[in-house]
Amino acid sequence: MRKPCFIMLMLVVFAMTFFACRQQPKQLAESSKIDYSDTTYWYSCGDESHKADVFYVYPTVSTISFADNDSSWFADITLPEVREEANGNQRFNKMLYSDYNFYGPYYRQMIFEAYEHSADTLTKLAQFAAADVADAFQYYMAHFNHGRPFFLMGHSQGSQMLIELLKHGMSDDQRRQMVAAYCIGYHVTAEELAAYPEALKPATDSLMPGLIIFNSVTDTSAIGMVSKDDVVGVNPTIWSMSTDTIPAEFHLGMAKYNDARDSVLIVPCPTRTYLYHHTTVCPDLDPEMVFIPAYEAMFPKGNLHFADSWLFGGNVVANMRCRLSHWNP
Repeated sequence: MRKPCFIMLMLVVFAMTFFACRQQPKQLAESSKIDYSDTTYWYSCGDESHKADVFYVYPTVSTISFADNDSSWFADITLPEVREEANGNQRFNKMLYSDYNFYGPYYRQMIFEAYEHSADTLTKLAQFAAADVADAFQYYMAHFNHGRPFFLMGHSQGSQMLIELLKHGMSDDQRRQMVAAYCIGYHVTAEELAAYPEALKPATDSLMPGLIIFNSVTDTSAIGMVSKDDVVGVNPTIWSMSTDTIPAEFHLGMAKYNDARDSVLIVPCPTRTYLYHHTTVCPDLDPEMVFIPAYEAMFPKGNLHFADSWLFGGNVVANMRCRLSHWNP
């Protein structure tokens, strides 16, 4: 098994062979509900052996659409092969966050091709996928959580869906149970923050509850579409919005799959970091690290979007322990 970013990269390259100029979608998929009481629609339902949970929403991995036609732009999770597309990514995440009960729903995410559309169309499409995540979360809270503290975690499109959940899909009591929401590899705009100041309240130190976002690049010229409008991003080596240059020893290592042990390990990845327009700059890393020429317009060379979910693995794992130890409902 390879690291999830490489699985994702292979899927991206595969998906590019299908890309062509598209018209607007003829219609959205039927807004039927997924029955989350059926374990078919969960990668993992947790084992309840730990005192806290992770509810994880995976990034864009799907290349097969709902009903496999151009009238829709969503993954059809009734198909085993579509669920399998998410499994490599989720298996890695479940290993990395093994200190927690891991809950991972499948959802009818937007496929790669959907991102060719305008911002207005994407907003409409995102609501369909977000409804699945909200339904899965409410089922998790009603049937699996049993009052335990929990973390929301996601990457890329998964983080996009969690931000929608924070804005529209959680009660005040549920928010009080949440230790933190790590929405890696996405953004919150100034307009969103102004409209939802409590739901999207950023965590600006290493202990406070709230929303945590980070994106990384090797150079400021590599900031791409995902993070350019972000107003809440932190430097994940110190969990603050300080723009100081932070020494390499504060980077606690990246998460990497170990074939020999069939496990995820934290390995050294020394780099200085500093925050620039809410994006974390890592000047000591190779700009070719996860570069895909076909995606250069969205993710220029030096943009580390495809690495964000594991690049700061050591820092995230340590910070989760710290936040949970200080959590007070």
